[in-house]
Amino acid sequence: MKQSFIDVQNTKVCINEWGDEDNPIIICLHGLGSTSLSFIEVAEMLKDRFHIFSIDLPGHGKTPAFLKESDYEMPNIVKWLSYVIKNITEDNFYFIAHSWGADIALHYSVHNPKNVNKLILFDGGYYDKETIYEYFTHQVDEELKSKVYNSLENELNFYEKDFDEYIFPNWKNYIELERKNYSRWSKLMEEASTDLMVEEKGKLRFRARGNTARAAIKAMYKHPTKEIFSKLVKPVLLLKCTTPESWKQIRNNLSKQFEEKTNATIREIKETTHIIHWDKPNEVVKEILDWI
Repeated sequence: MKQSFIDVQNTKVCINEWGDEDNPIIICLHGLGSTSLSFIEVAEMLKDRFHIFSIDLPGHGKTPAFLKESDYEMPNIVKWLSYVIKNITEDNFYFIAHSWGADIALHYSVHNPKNVNKLILFDGGYYDKETIYEYFTHQVDEELKSKVYNSLENELNFYEKDFDEYIFPNWKNYIELERKNYSRWSKLMEEASTDLMVEEKGKLRFRARGNTARAAIKAMYKHPTKEIFSKLVKPVLLLKCTTPESWKQIRNNLSKQFEEKTNATIREIKETTHIIHWDKPNEVVKEILDWI
C-alpha cells in the first residue's frame, strides 16, 4: 500500500493506493465517519488484478473538512471528486463505494458516465431518508420506533453528538471496544480502525467531526439518489446487508425500487451488518470478481 496527497482546491487530499498501474482501475469511496482504509482488506485481496485508489473524502481521514456546510451538497462534492479523479487517472474505472460514498458515486456517474465502467455499491445508494423517516414514524411497535431515526433533525442531532463524543483515554481501551463491535477481527481491520481516530490533548477522538456528519446527512436528504435512478446508464451491483432484522422490510422496499429504476443486480450477503466488507470480505470479493 502506498499513501500520497494531491492538491485539490488548496487542500491536500489523502489517497491510499494498491496494485500495478497496468491493471484496470478501481476507485473506492468510503462511508460517513470512515476513511479510505475501510477498504484495506478488499484492496489487499484485489491488488494483484487491479490498480486501486481509495480516497479520504472531505472531513474524513487525513483530508481536511470543507469550510462551509453547503460545500457537502452533491453538486459541489461531485465537482470536487471530479478534480480528484482527474489527478488520479484519465482512464475509465470501476467504482466500489460504501454507504454515503455510494450516494456520491451514483451522483458522479450520472454526471460523468463516460468515465465509469461499472459500480459496486456496499449497502448504499438505494436508501432514501425521507421514506425511511416516514416508515419508522408510522411503526406501531413503539420500542422499534424509539430506536430508529424518524426525522431528519433526530438523525442530525444523534450523529453530531455521536461523532463529537466518541472519545477514548488510550489506544488499548479503544481497540478493545472496536474488537467487540464486529463478528470477526484481523490486523488489517485494526489498522483501519486506528485510522479512524486522532490524538488530541492526550485523548483519542474521531477524525470526522459532528459538523461534517451533519452536513453530509443534510446533503443526502436534500439530494436523494432516487431522483437520479432513471438517469443512471452504467451497470450497478448492489451488495445488501441482512441485519438488523428490524430494517428488513424497509431495506427490501427500497432495494426493489432501486432495482426497478436502475436495472441493478442485487445480491444479499447473509449475516452481515451495514459494513458488509468487514463482516464477510471473502464473499464480497468473490461478488466483485464475478461482476467485473
